[in-house]
Amino acid sequence: TPLQTKRQKFSYNKFSKQNVSKILQETKILHQKTKDLSKIQILEFSILFVIIDFTDIVLKKLEEISELKFSSEKNETLKNTIIESLYEGKSKIELTSKINESYKDLVTEIKENSNIQLITKNKNDQEIIELIDGLISQFKQQNNLRKIESLEKKLINNLDESSYSELLKLKN
Repeated sequence: TPLQTKRQKFSYNKFSKQNVSKILQETKILHQKTKDLSKIQILEFSILFVIIDFTDIVLKKLEEISELKFSSEKNETLKNTIIESLYEGKSKIELTSKINESYKDLVTEIKENSNIQLITKNKNDQEIIELIDGLISQFKQQNNLRKIESLEKKLINNLDESSYSELLKLKN
């Protein structure tokens, strides 16, 4: 009857509104945690999260990751420590214990602020490699944008030929 149908729709809508509210609350909490971080910092945390959790897959992209220069010194030292350990052939267990001893607070911060945890949850090796490639390209793009901004500021204050040519090269 129409009355029963109306009740069913109402209960369904009520249920869906509760789920949406829960999701919005989780998103709000995530936003509050990461609102003070820049995009480059979130990318660094995401790359470090993938390196820490998927060391066996990261071995294929180790050279590309080692070329990246992180803006934060503590992130850079953690990355270098992991890369050196992987080049030495240490196992994942040895690497994890070494990281947890030296960089416990940083690893906790990475796990809290990395927005890639849910994305990597049910991925296979090939999808993780594609994800790493995407993170590396985004990181390089953000670095180039940061260099362009600094060169533009430098050009505003002091116009010289070398800075201008470097700016044109980066924009292309």
